[in-house]
Amino acid sequence: MNMKMAVFSRTLLSLSAIFVEIASASRCSPSLIEKPKLSGTSILDVQAQEALNFSAVSLGPGTNEGGRYTISFCNVTVTHTHPGWNDTITTQVWLPLEGWNGRFQGLGGGGYATGFGETYLTYAVSRGFASASTNGGLPVANGKDTIPTDLSWALNSENNVNWFFLEDYASKATNDMAVIGQQITKSYYKKPANYSYFAGCSGGGRQGLLMAQKYPDVFDGILAVAPALDIQRFIPAGFWASQVMNQLGVYPSPCEVNAFTEAAVKACDRLDGVEDGIISSPDHCHVKAADFVGMSYTCDSIRKTFSASSAEVIQAAWSGSRSISKHDGWYGVNKDAALGTAYVPTACSAKNACYSFGSDLFGNWLKYLVAKDSTFSTSNMTQEEFFKGLRSSNVDYSGMLGTNDPDLSNFKAKGGKMITWQGMADEAIPPLGTIAYYEEVLKNDPKAQDFYRFFEAPGVGHCYGGPGPIPNGAMSQLVEWVENGHAPVVLHATKGSNNTARDLCPYPLRQKYVGGDSRNATSFTCTK
Repeated sequence: MNMKMAVFSRTLLSLSAIFVEIASASRCSPSLIEKPKLSGTSILDVQAQEALNFSAVSLGPGTNEGGRYTISFCNVTVTHTHPGWNDTITTQVWLPLEGWNGRFQGLGGGGYATGFGETYLTYAVSRGFASASTNGGLPVANGKDTIPTDLSWALNSENNVNWFFLEDYASKATNDMAVIGQQITKSYYKKPANYSYFAGCSGGGRQGLLMAQKYPDVFDGILAVAPALDIQRFIPAGFWASQVMNQLGVYPSPCEVNAFTEAAVKACDRLDGVEDGIISSPDHCHVKAADFVGMSYTCDSIRKTFSASSAEVIQAAWSGSRSISKHDGWYGVNKDAALGTAYVPTACSAKNACYSFGSDLFGNWLKYLVAKDSTFSTSNMTQEEFFKGLRSSNVDYSGMLGTNDPDLSNFKAKGGKMITWQGMADEAIPPLGTIAYYEEVLKNDPKAQDFYRFFEAPGVGHCYGGPGPIPNGAMSQLVEWVENGHAPVVLHATKGSNNTARDLCPYPLRQKYVGGDSRNATSFTCTK
């Protein structure tokens, strides 16, 4: 009898699982998904189908917890347009078949892309979020994601900017994604999400800040990592070191570029009281590239000396174009940033003739949005032309793309909470720009830390990378703040490349070594 009952129970459980699967499959049907309602748009198509045991390499914005995740979800794809704009925007909404945590999460992109599709979606769904990503209606690569350095879409024709596409990129497509995603989530689960969140880094961080500034009632919590605010200023200004290289006709080898960085780290490492390969107090690091001229470094087992002309190029990346024009220029990156990625992008031939291979991130902005000429070459600009371009970029695009409004009072009034953290060794976005913005926020509202907190991440590169530890749990801490009122006193960070753990301090506090193993968070405290 007991055996029969056990068999009967297993049968019921199996049938129950089948019924659940059938029920979820029946919900994941275009005929049962209510078409989103979005003012100023026309919904062109809604598709829905189950994806079972889908597997992809994924990570969360501003984390280094990437890996392969396997998930099962309802994949809803919504295509819409803004009548008269000649745009076609695709929004993906992925809904967990089981284990939904009751929350919605919108996901940003990076560079000139508004979303990265499965790269972020898979991770978010594995964490139980109903999640959404948008391509912004912009060009795609390999049929999946937008190309983060492509800006050719910004021109209708020579000297004519596609302002509709630029508005989609700036803000419209991100807000559309949020509204569509929230409505699809409600339609599928037959109830709205309890809370809505946004997560993005770099261009995605800019999207998050933009939502707080322009659409303050959409998200309860926003994680805006290394936000590309003032993009119309720092992006073209990021070309300054390349401009100096072109003017001098001097292109330091990648080995010499890296050696300058290593020398600066060695000189400033102990300013926080411990030698750990991390510059925790970059504003106290006053060395100049010229200080190393004549000193030796090793490249491929060959002893060489730093040259004065190379030092001039490196200093241009560190000081930024503000050193020439505070009005039109922008900040440089910190001295522990990896310069070879974007600021000093050089390579050498087999005969040791070095050259610049250019930065598409910076160069394409100058080509398509400043010169407005797809054939424009950045290699022949005079210094006067360069600064004239910086000025025109700020005039033309600050209103649409700047994302630098310090007045977040409407977001605060709606009960929103926001966290920003910035890698201090960021090789793409100068940290001083992020700090300057947050100081403006505090000036506008001295109690802004009640709803918006900013954290510096020493030794961390752009979104992740570098020896500094990463606050992989920042989203969880944001959820705790939004839902339980527990504001993050620090951001817990782990998994730096040198196996360290730190607590990131809320600005303006800084990490200070108090003794013990420098790999442990307890060896540091937050102080002014």
